[in-house]
Amino acid sequence: MLQKLYAFLARAPALAGITLAVGDAGPAPGTAGLWCKGVTVLEQRENLLGTVSQRCRAEFTLRLCLPLPPGDSATAAENAAHLLALQTWVAAECAAGRAPVFGNADPARETLRAEQGKLERADAGGTAVYSLRIRAEYTQLYTEETP
Repeated sequence: MLQKLYAFLARAPALAGITLAVGDAGPAPGTAGLWCKGVTVLEQRENLLGTVSQRCRAEFTLRLCLPLPPGDSATAAENAAHLLALQTWVAAECAAGRAPVFGNADPARETLRAEQGKLERADAGGTAVYSLRIRAEYTQLYTEETP
């Protein structure tokens, strides 16, 4: 799951020139880190044949370490534009059916959202860390044959 999202984000135009890795970002500007915060089962149903259907939400965090010299509002605006562009790109890719598929059933109901982009911290050395929450909702079916 994490590798699928990593490969998907590696194609994002807003991350061009940024080194993306699995794990935490930084501390060098121009780096980003992705990790999974966990999966939550939102709903579970079982039919008469014993097939279990689970509606799940996987949550990921993407942290970006970008340059931000103290008092530089132009760079701050560029960094904010990066976050907005990434969120917009994820929404467009999902709407076009080009987002990664996480479940094994009902792909029409799968969603992938990038949201809550924010500045986490900035230091006097000219570096800022931004974070973005990425949420995938999908359906997983389990039968007796499912390993």
